[in-house]
Amino acid sequence: MRVLKRIVIWIFISLIMQVSVLTYVDKYLFAAEDVTAIVSKKVTEKNKEEDSNVMIFVPEDVEHTALSFDGGYISYYKDDMLKVVDTNTGEERSIELEDKLKVSYYKWAPDRDIMLMAVKKEYNSSAKYVFYSYDAERNKNTKLQTKEGNETSIRTEKKSEVDDIELTPFTNMIYVKVSLKGGRSGIYSINVMKRINKVDSKAYFIDDMVILPNDDRIAYGSYARNEIYITRKNKPITIDGVNHLSLISADGEDRIYLGELEDDKVNKVAKIKSIYYGKAEQDTAEWEKIHLSEPINKKDICISTEGKIYVNDNLKGIVTEVNSKKETEYKGLFMQMYDGGIASVSNGKLVKTTLK
Repeated sequence: MRVLKRIVIWIFISLIMQVSVLTYVDKYLFAAEDVTAIVSKKVTEKNKEEDSNVMIFVPEDVEHTALSFDGGYISYYKDDMLKVVDTNTGEERSIELEDKLKVSYYKWAPDRDIMLMAVKKEYNSSAKYVFYSYDAERNKNTKLQTKEGNETSIRTEKKSEVDDIELTPFTNMIYVKVSLKGGRSGIYSINVMKRINKVDSKAYFIDDMVILPNDDRIAYGSYARNEIYITRKNKPITIDGVNHLSLISADGEDRIYLGELEDDKVNKVAKIKSIYYGKAEQDTAEWEKIHLSEPINKKDICISTEGKIYVNDNLKGIVTEVNSKKETEYKGLFMQMYDGGIASVSNGKLVKTTLK
């Protein structure tokens, strides 16, 4: 009987000690780690806010200026070299590739500080495009290649040019548009295994291309044929009563945005008087329509990932959200919109303005 009592007492003491230890770990040790994490986050945000006061100069003689998705980096060509500048610290980098190759075309990812670069290698009668990804946070280049070690590349005409890249992190799909002689174009897909396939497009003269981020598909438009297609669909997109459409963009929910052209003018500088948007699987009769107060150049229309429609007025220096009518003023010359803001250049300096 005494032995049984001793066993019960020791079990009880053991339970008390375990509970005490667990209570200490939960209330003090883990709590200390949470506080450390919060402090670290606040310090990072504070430093970023302080660094945002750094003046970033944008040289006049640069080409293809672009900002990363959140405005954290600005990039441009200068003296045939691709430059990347951290807009929070002012640090400038030159993108250097093996064998002193030059970047022919690049595009920032829509939700992270990574860009995809097409590098052109010329031969006697042909050309080859090899692809690299650049991680701005790590300042690191990586050549795209298959698991077998073969480089991801496109072999094409010598006088060809890559003039658009569409990519989405959701499905890791990449689409590349290559312009060929005579105005023709070819579209290629790069899948998650980094293998390239030629897209079976319904048009040879392709002007615009946008990716549906969750669907592994693209929409593309042809001014020559006045038609807009979606991959895996044989027939073009049509809207009753509208004769001339122009592809504008797509949002994060795979809604496609088309513009009705003013006076049925089919050319790249035509203005848009109405916007139609909806999903590929919907009947276009069910799509939403927004009539603009006045015709707008397509280059002055921006669609956010959330589906908000913004219109830029260069003369007034104002960006307006179409549905809410909220206006955001900015200084200098408009450059582009990024996630939550507007980038412009004033007196040779980069200006980032938060959207209202």
